[in-house]
Amino acid sequence: FILEECSIEEKRQVLRLAEPDEKYRRYLNELQSVWASVQIDRAMQKEKVDRKQVRHIMKKIRKKQPNRIQLSFSIACGIAAAICLFLFLPFTKKDKIDYEKIVSGITNQKEITLTVGGDEQIKLMDSSAVISYTNKGQVLINDTLAVQEEVAAELNTIHVPYGKRSILILSDGSKIHLNSGTYLVYPSAFSSRQREVYLEGEAYFEVMKDPNRKFIVKTVYKSVEVVGTQFNIWVDKTTNRFETVLVSGKVNLDGNTGKIELVPSQLYTYSNTTGEENLQMVDVNYYTSWINGVMRFNREPLSKILYKLEKVYNIKIKLLKSEYKNHLISGSLDLRNSADETLDVVMHILVSHYDPQRQTFYQIEKK
Repeated sequence: FILEECSIEEKRQVLRLAEPDEKYRRYLNELQSVWASVQIDRAMQKEKVDRKQVRHIMKKIRKKQPNRIQLSFSIACGIAAAICLFLFLPFTKKDKIDYEKIVSGITNQKEITLTVGGDEQIKLMDSSAVISYTNKGQVLINDTLAVQEEVAAELNTIHVPYGKRSILILSDGSKIHLNSGTYLVYPSAFSSRQREVYLEGEAYFEVMKDPNRKFIVKTVYKSVEVVGTQFNIWVDKTTNRFETVLVSGKVNLDGNTGKIELVPSQLYTYSNTTGEENLQMVDVNYYTSWINGVMRFNREPLSKILYKLEKVYNIKIKLLKSEYKNHLISGSLDLRNSADETLDVVMHILVSHYDPQRQTFYQIEKK
């Protein structure tokens, strides 16, 4: 359990034993303290950790001199902080994280999949799920304890396949809505300097304000930097396109000629194929309504609508009448309906004489 060399089910067995038994918890804390102190000693000998900072932490622990019952817990907390410093310092300062490599190493699953620490996977059969991290390192799935993480610097990955959605609540309280076909890489707990995640797909962010730590969303094309705000990002590697729309607050991003600061209701788009970027005022509801199970669109080409619906329902839509491909349509779709019901609504918007019983406009092919 301490070495992170057991399965998630075995971790849960340890936690179930520790939850009602204070003596057991104290014993477990002592074991963790011993192991952490050994690791710090090894790190200091190899000069992989800031000695002054470790000594400062240990001095603060000694000054408090708590009673015997509290001592093991205090030492565990102090050493845990030091060991996280040891692990996270080289991680943030020296090494550039290869996020694309991390994502490419996640096999495509049919279920929502949470990868903990780069290897262990939790698969969720639900069509949607709420995953949250507490400040004590606990991972809750739909309000049920799934696993207790021990290393704050560990990177986790959540993959939401086509046809499903999820909500992720990070350790700082920030809430992220994840759309179908999305990957997010993030630490179980952020460092004291900054908060950084990596996104492929689409997500709506509600970032908890923290003036001392900026929140950075990295993508394969652009990075977005915020303090506390709400915004949507869509990154599509198939079409080589990046979009972000600001709902409230303020965000900065790296434009082609320097930093761009967005104001609420501004949409920024970028094509990695042509290098073109565009900034315009929009109705943000057209870009964020998906978090409530609704797709709204205003003068969008039919091909783009069908492309998005393929991801929502995890299907392949073959347009039998290609002359309609670039027709611009406007409307609203309830994504709780079936794929057939939704496509019938789209076709009614497209052509007034549409008959669902004799339709020859599209064909659904399951993936």
